[in-house]
Amino acid sequence: MQQNCNRDMTTFKAVVLKHHIKPDKTVRIKIKVTHNHVRKFIDTGLVATTDDLTKANAIKSQYFKDSTRRIIKEYRDKCNNSPVAVKQMSVEQLIKFLTDTGEEINFIKFAQDQIEKLKAAGRKGVASNHNTAINALIRFIGGTELNVKEITVNFLQNFESFIRTKPLSENNKSMVRAPSSYMSSIRSLHNELKKHYNNEDIGVIVVPYSPFSKYKLPSEGETRKRAIEPEKVEAIYSLPDDLTKNNAGGNRFNIAKDCFLLSFALIGMNSVDMYNCCDYKNGYITYNRSKTSTRRKDKAVISIFVQPEIEHLFEKYRDTTGIRVFNFHQKYSTPGTFNAAINKGLKEVGKNDSIKLDDLEFYAARHSWATIALNDVKIDKFIVHSALNHVDDSMKVTDIYLKKDFSLINEANRKVLDFIFKNMDPV
Repeated sequence: MQQNCNRDMTTFKAVVLKHHIKPDKTVRIKIKVTHNHVRKFIDTGLVATTDDLTKANAIKSQYFKDSTRRIIKEYRDKCNNSPVAVKQMSVEQLIKFLTDTGEEINFIKFAQDQIEKLKAAGRKGVASNHNTAINALIRFIGGTELNVKEITVNFLQNFESFIRTKPLSENNKSMVRAPSSYMSSIRSLHNELKKHYNNEDIGVIVVPYSPFSKYKLPSEGETRKRAIEPEKVEAIYSLPDDLTKNNAGGNRFNIAKDCFLLSFALIGMNSVDMYNCCDYKNGYITYNRSKTSTRRKDKAVISIFVQPEIEHLFEKYRDTTGIRVFNFHQKYSTPGTFNAAINKGLKEVGKNDSIKLDDLEFYAARHSWATIALNDVKIDKFIVHSALNHVDDSMKVTDIYLKKDFSLINEANRKVLDFIFKNMDPV
């Protein structure tokens, strides 16, 4: 029952494997594929019994002979229709080419697997964005089964309308960019799916659907401005600790205020990096920015001098065990709970009569540093870009040849702090 294609380069044979026979005398029939002298097996889904086999475990049932002949003919026809492509394939690629039809590919399942891979690779921010988009997609279709061929231009337009009309979050301000963000995630995952199943170099096109070639992604809209005025930063610095409460709310107020100032004076350090950092030597805190470390050759390393204005805060929150720079990991179980506590505390800080900011949030420290550096202190835009540790496609080639000079960003930081504290006596 052996059949060949492509001048004996590839052979197919229906077999049963003796060691796969179960105690109830049933066994699954396989197709043995030998391609370029490498052997693999494809499960046919057919289940025979020992009564259907000869004493040598060859197939004797006419039903199973006919069934496997039909399967082998389909495989032979498929590889004979693409002989040049098949010749270049490994046996694994050939089996994928023969068995993947694109008809039963569940986009949701594939997307969830990709999200787990992103998490494992340390790209938790991207994984989180994709996961939010997929959860919205699940709500839209009312389940977790979505055949990839159902994703059409019309489907994408209806999903976009769903995102725009359904309340996806209590925080409406954070959802301004939802249509653009969610649809970008879906496009990215759809592209990854096609990359996984298709191999255009050898002519394997399992998923031919390209709805995003005609569907236009929604624009991001105007991003909410988070930067606050220099006077507000100065006012936050001048706020005394709240000593009237001993509960979590009171502590949250103080930690939020202090962490906002730490972030500002450390050129917009994110809460997750503040939580995890463990390198503080000779007055410099050095870390890899988690948001961009996996997308940069230098792992987004940055080294910032701790200026006198925040030395007291460093000592206030130092990890005396020496495991990390700050003791926030001892107070909060995860970076997420730490960040949530800061933002809740900043809502209280914003209510202060000298602040009066209804929507003060932690990321405003980073935005404010950049805005003040550019607009008020007139720092060169390239230096600000470098200080913020961004990923900028337009700078990738230049960054390969330039050795990062942390002195430039620390000089810029000193100028920003001088501008903020010009009218006051810092602690």
